[in-house]
Amino acid sequence: MTDLWNTLPEATRTALLARGTDAWRTVYEGVATHNKEWRPLRPPIMKASAYDEFTAISATVARLILTACQQRATTAGELRDALGVPVGAVDLLDEDAPLTEELLGGVRADILLADGTPYIVEANIDSALGGAHDSDGIAARFLAAYAGDPLLAELTAPPSAVDARYVAMRSALALTATDRVAMVFTTVGTYPGSRDGHATIKLLQGFSDRGRQFGLDMRVYPLEWLTLDDDGRVCVDDGPIDAVLRMFVPQGTTPSAGLDALSAAVRSGTVRMFVPAASWLLASKTVFAWLWDDLDILDPADAEVVRRHVPRTQVLTAELRAEAMANQQELVLKPSGSYGGVGVVVGPEVSSAEWQHAVDEALVEHGYILQKYVPVDHLTMQFVEMETGAVKEADVPFCLAPYLFGGTPAGAYLRFAVPGAGPVVNVAQGALTSGLLLLP
Repeated sequence: MTDLWNTLPEATRTALLARGTDAWRTVYEGVATHNKEWRPLRPPIMKASAYDEFTAISATVARLILTACQQRATTAGELRDALGVPVGAVDLLDEDAPLTEELLGGVRADILLADGTPYIVEANIDSALGGAHDSDGIAARFLAAYAGDPLLAELTAPPSAVDARYVAMRSALALTATDRVAMVFTTVGTYPGSRDGHATIKLLQGFSDRGRQFGLDMRVYPLEWLTLDDDGRVCVDDGPIDAVLRMFVPQGTTPSAGLDALSAAVRSGTVRMFVPAASWLLASKTVFAWLWDDLDILDPADAEVVRRHVPRTQVLTAELRAEAMANQQELVLKPSGSYGGVGVVVGPEVSSAEWQHAVDEALVEHGYILQKYVPVDHLTMQFVEMETGAVKEADVPFCLAPYLFGGTPAGAYLRFAVPGAGPVVNVAQGALTSGLLLLP
């Protein structure tokens, strides 16, 4: 069991909801969300030992993903080719870069639970792992709201994901106090409100402030506004920078002069970047199929992790069409290279005609996988309707996504559906986010 709500004493549950009813507006102030109707009255709560288990599984799967890629390629360009990704499809990619542990600088595995067993259904491997700033803040503000109540005194938050990312970046790029660093985001992404560059800079001011507390000369700046100086150095509004924390996915980036400037600086070596764009290749869902293909050559303990915690995954081919049709109720269709729930079709949630159409379209487009459907456990969550103040309890699907930065576990990004929503738990489709609290 993940969330402990149904096992907590009644007095503790009453205290959580009482404090949450008073604090939810403050807790979610400034949190990026597309949902304007509901807010949760508490964060999910789990045992610290369960958190440790989930992060250990995530670390093992991340290591096996890198190993599977190294079995098939020695450079980023060779891996791109093995994955069937077209030349130029990944921005900022150094085709000659070797495949090393450096590519695992940032990992956020999406975990679903079925009968209490964790299954990693996707592994986001990149620096642009959203939600760290918000999930850290939500957890901290809920904890602050509980201060002084002895019934809630044992609750703690996991280590900060924002802090862990700074530590990993500082180490990976060998940053010093004199290096000028920018967290670079895109104004044409899916992050709520990011299209207003000035507003996003203001919203993420706390992110910059925290970086300065780690001894980094930190600022936040939009990708589209970057320029090059006469020396080929990439510049923000107050001059050239030495390093970039890349907070946009390097795939399908809208062309801009800013992207061109960053690309030129990366190629020339005048700017360091956390993490290399090659990391994004490791996030391809095709690699999950490789994990299953490689079971016979894995260490027995690693093979057991794959069998137990990674749903059976296959690259969709014409030869698998009949199997896909016959086993619709047990399968999920996913694009290998997309993210954010885009293009995902859940077999049990659609008609046979819709499923057939989706599979046939995928065969034409190429680049899809079939993954075993995970009948997810639900989270019992208490919501407040923002307009009326009415409280509603609902059992909703949820996804737990702990972070690993430089291999160090930190924080967790919780996403869960709201009352009446569909089965795909994605922020862009109205899901809510939260941090996580732990009990000893």
